[in-house]
Amino acid sequence: MKNKKLLFLFLLVLSTTLVFPCDLPDHFDFDVSNSEEVLYSGCYDAINKGPHIIEYILTRERADHPGVVRPSIGFTQDRDGGLLRDQLMEHGYTLPSHYDYSHSGYDRGHMAPNGDFNDTTENAIQTFFIANIWPQKPEVNRGHWLRTESRTRRLASRYGTVKVVIIVDEFTHFKVDEITVPLNFKRMVYNAESGELIYKAIIYQYSPDSDFTDAEPQPH
Repeated sequence: MKNKKLLFLFLLVLSTTLVFPCDLPDHFDFDVSNSEEVLYSGCYDAINKGPHIIEYILTRERADHPGVVRPSIGFTQDRDGGLLRDQLMEHGYTLPSHYDYSHSGYDRGHMAPNGDFNDTTENAIQTFFIANIWPQKPEVNRGHWLRTESRTRRLASRYGTVKVVIIVDEFTHFKVDEITVPLNFKRMVYNAESGELIYKAIIYQYSPDSDFTDAEPQPH
């Protein structure tokens, strides 16, 4: 219990560092938590209708967990208790719905992935938040992007604790209902102890020029 408390305090302190500000117009902060901790935080882009930034801490314990069965549920607007939805409504905006993506040809692509939080069913369910997804082409969601998620878990297993930051800030002219389709998805992974960038990937939806920058020291 003492070690668990110390880990929680460490993550609480770490969550206040390496933070990207959400100070752009029409962007709104949110947190998604379980009963004990913030699982992931975001900066929601109310114009393009998806997360501009998602960030979270991934520990070795979570990364190495065999995982629970993936929940067979839809994405809802209230995984954060409805706080983001209410805040958006106050400013004249709305969140998309699960069904806005239906028959679009795009997957509902997690930014904070189910696979990084499937140590418990409760945590896995919390990733099914409509503010945690973007339209992703199936070959991106189930291929290139999935491989960056797997790499992130291997890095967490190696380093013990990593900070993950996802940024979406470039867009196509395509739309899914009122949701703008991103041009690319940027993933950065930091060594939580040193703050060093150890992995970077930019996955493009409509270009073969996906870029991977691996700052991880190679074994000798």
